[in-house]
Amino acid sequence: MISDRDLPFADYITRCRAIIKERRVDLQSRNANLIIDTNSPYELYPHQTTPSNRRLKYGVLLLHGLLDCPLSLKDLGKHLQANGILCKSILLPGHGTTPNDLLSITFQDWINAVHYGIANLSKEVDHLYLAGFSTGAALSIHEALQTSSLSGIILIAPAIRIKVPMNMIVAWHYLKKWLHINHNQWIYKIKEVDYAKYLSIPFNAVNQVSLLTDLVKGLRLQHTLTCPIFMAVSREDETISSEKALRFFSAYQHKDSKLVVYSSTPETFTDKRIINRLTHYPALNIKNFSHMSLPYSKDNPHYGQHGDYAYASHQDGNKYGAYNLYESTLTKNQYRQLTYNPDFDYMANEITKFILR
Repeated sequence: MISDRDLPFADYITRCRAIIKERRVDLQSRNANLIIDTNSPYELYPHQTTPSNRRLKYGVLLLHGLLDCPLSLKDLGKHLQANGILCKSILLPGHGTTPNDLLSITFQDWINAVHYGIANLSKEVDHLYLAGFSTGAALSIHEALQTSSLSGIILIAPAIRIKVPMNMIVAWHYLKKWLHINHNQWIYKIKEVDYAKYLSIPFNAVNQVSLLTDLVKGLRLQHTLTCPIFMAVSREDETISSEKALRFFSAYQHKDSKLVVYSSTPETFTDKRIINRLTHYPALNIKNFSHMSLPYSKDNPHYGQHGDYAYASHQDGNKYGAYNLYESTLTKNQYRQLTYNPDFDYMANEITKFILR
């Protein structure tokens, strides 16, 4: 956790890397530097040279999702960097190390980390944006509802509301704990085989996301968003409610807002700010888009078409869709989870135009 808002970002990165190196248990059996690099925060300055004493016009703070790490928005960060936009990514507390570190974390710890990132980035740019994936998107909304200093928020598969079954699981867990039936701390516990994402899910982590979304819901009754929104969602998302996300977008009428809806069947919208993109790619055996796929490009070194992750969506004859790992394990579903977005370039270009408008 960060207590010094004035900590230089380079020192923050060094501190996080040291924690990751200390806490990871898989550094001996794999490429330690690769694992540390993948899970660490980063800053991506535009390629053109800028005098050290001059502020940049645009900056984006990248906020990853629950169980993820800063890799989840690095493809977007590099795209924005190439277009003259400064990007910095923070590591949400409890992530990048071991799932056990999420057992006692609170959503306020995540909020404090976001505040540090905003304070740091605001020193260098005139227009500051937040770009969040899933839980990172919920954190972005939380900030935007309480400040008018943001130039916009970018929400990818936003956790406006977690799908009902997961909320029911969490409620049942805490009821059992209250009744002293058992003290199991995990929704799902499995051997960790993905160095960029936790596969095990602690009850506390999901509960903290649920508490955060409830807080955001309450803030919306007291405040309104004044900045424009860019949002991208998959209709077939198995983790968050795409319908709630669409209703959230429609509640705010800023003319510069834009929503990209990915769906397996064509949809038409009366709101001209909403764009429908089809997700059926027969040549790639892709039926629809999963929750995790949206922020990753096909060239991502870990989750892309040629990624080093064993369950990446390689062109190997498998069928890919929106089904998550846990559902596939339980139901033996014929589809595997899609791990990248074949339409990433379009989405990233639209986000760039949204920022540079």
